[in-house]
Parts: sequence; C-alpha cells; structure tokens
Amino acid sequence: MRGFEPCECMPRDIPRRRFIRTSAIAGTALIAGCGGDGGDGGGDGATGTTETTGDGGDGDGDGGTETEETTQSTDVPSVALSVPSLEFTFFARMQNAFDAAKSEGTIASDSTFYDAGNSQSTQVSDVETAISNEVDLLLISALTAEGVISAIQQANDAGIPVVAIDRNVAEGDTVSYVASDNVQLGRRSTELCLGFMQEMAEKDTYNVLQLEGTPGASVTNDRGEGFSNAVSNNDSLNRLASQTGEFSTQNALNVMEDFITQYGDEIDGVFCQNDLMALGAHRALQNANMSVPVTGIDGTEAWVQLFSDNQYYGTIAQLPEEMVNTAIETGKAHLAGEDVQETVVIDGLEVTQDNAADYLGQYFG
Repeated sequence: MRGFEPCECMPRDIPRRRFIRTSAIAGTALIAGCGGDGGDGGGDGATGTTETTGDGGDGDGDGGTETEETTQSTDVPSVALSVPSLEFTFFARMQNAFDAAKSEGTIASDSTFYDAGNSQSTQVSDVETAISNEVDLLLISALTAEGVISAIQQANDAGIPVVAIDRNVAEGDTVSYVASDNVQLGRRSTELCLGFMQEMAEKDTYNVLQLEGTPGASVTNDRGEGFSNAVSNNDSLNRLASQTGEFSTQNALNVMEDFITQYGDEIDGVFCQNDLMALGAHRALQNANMSVPVTGIDGTEAWVQLFSDNQYYGTIAQLPEEMVNTAIETGKAHLAGEDVQETVVIDGLEVTQDNAADYLGQYFG
C-alpha cells in the first residue's frame, strides 16, 4: 500500500481529502491450535506414502526387502471458499485472490470456489459438497448468519476447520473471523456523509437516510449499528428513515425513488451499506435532479469512478484480496497446530474525489 496515513477515530468535524487507513484492531482472544487433529487433515491431500527398501543392513544376510510406510504432512491444504454471490464485485475480487492462491501453490490445485448465487440453500449444499470432498479447510462468507448453522455444524462434526470471512456465522465453531470491522465502517461512512453535508450547507441538523443490506446478514447488522452510533454521537445528525435495499442497485433505486417522493427536499444525505446501493441512490437522485451527498462501503470500481464528477460522493473501501490471503494464512497456521487470533481485522480505506484515481490505479489498474 502506498503512503496511506493511519486512521484515528474521526472527530466530529471530519477531515477528508486524504487516504485514511484504519488501525488494525487486535483479535479479541486467542484460540489454541488443535495439535491432536490438525495433522490428519481428513485423509487425502494431507498424507503421503513412501516406500523404503531394506538390503540386509540388519545383518540377517537374507537380502530380503521390507516396506515401511511413513506419513508426511503437507502445508498446502485443499481449501473450499463459499461466498454469497458473484453478483457483487467484492466477491468476484475474492475469487480472483483465491484463484491466484491456487496458481501460486499457496493452496492445493484441487481447491474449490463456490458461488451461492444469493441462495441460502445453495450455499448450504455447496458446503456439504466440500465436506463430502474432505477438504482440509473451509472458508465461508455466510449469506446470512443464521442460514449456515447446520452446514457449519456438519463441518465441525467432520473435523474440518472453518474460517469465517467478511460475514460471520451465528453459531458453530470457527477457527477465526477475518473481516473488516463493519461497525466501524458503518460509522465512518455515515460520518463521511455528515462531513459532505456540512460542506454543502450550514445547518443545525442534517437529515440522513440509510439504505440497509440483506436482512439477517451479520454485515447488515454491524453496519447498521455503526450508522446508529454515528447518529447517536453527533447531535447534528438526524435519522430520517431506513429501509433495506438488499445490497442491490435496482432495489436501492426503487427504495430511493420512494424516499424522494416521501421526503423530497428534506433529504440532506444518504448512507448506503454498500456501493451497489449507492449506485442505485445516485441514479434515483440524478433522475430527480437532486444533488445530495451519498456514501457507501466496499470500494467498488463503478462507484468510485463517479467521484470524478461529484466531490460529495465517497466510500470506505474494503480489501477482499487481503481478507482471502489472511484467511488462508490463518487456516494454515491452525492446521500446523499454531495459535491463531479469534478475530483478525482488515483495514479499510476512505476514498473520496481527491484520491479516487490513485485507488483505482492500485486496485483496478
């Protein structure tokens, strides 16, 4: 990463026009690696057999042969990664990182990526397939926190370590949770929106809308909590309304059109829990000839490209590539019997008009 400044908690009068990198948050606890079962890895892919031929070295002079089997561990595990949907660029970037790990030999060549297509039943089925294939390590970004409980339990029963990535699970044993601090992302994006609103007009109170993600997803809950924290901590912020846009551009467009009809000029700003919904909000506002600050989360290419035409658009960008690589490293460390962090937080980057070109060049150039 080039020259990004460390991020501190954003004050009420928010400084912007800088690349901001959040400070990593230490894991909340350490989990001891299961040395007793970390070495067998489920059989195939974790062991190898060699033959050693004797030639009378023990002094019996019969020249007989003896076959000896020894078990060799490997540090290149077979891994499965399941994500909610490749409809989201964020998860497509995860797939690219996963494929790169296979090409580089970081994980086994038979490692498998699963796209749930936004279907909870498909994700559960994909995880069950991975379990039946006896993978050494399961990485999962849950469509909903509750919907994968049975699948996680099956992985636990099969002795397959699970690392949650980006989205957490409600129940079941996981080795680690690798993600951004979504509460912090929600707060920072809302405060970024507040800063834009303050630049556009001087008011005592600013009315902000929230477009929420998939109901029940841990990321939705966490980013919503961050939004609520920002509103509670800033007397000048007023929550005008919140409604789900399902993390979808089209759904967000429809919701935003309804908001415009209902609230009109009362709307001072819009916080979206992801960039795809920010795109939908932008289109609705553009159609209504309204100029309103909009902020999102994720750092998708299509959304950031719009920043060149609007200084009051922004996002808090996540780094899915780093999430995948860190999740793989964490899982491999656990398989090797090492202690790993229960929670690993990946930094987020504040992106505005001033650094959009640099960001796009680094991650999409």
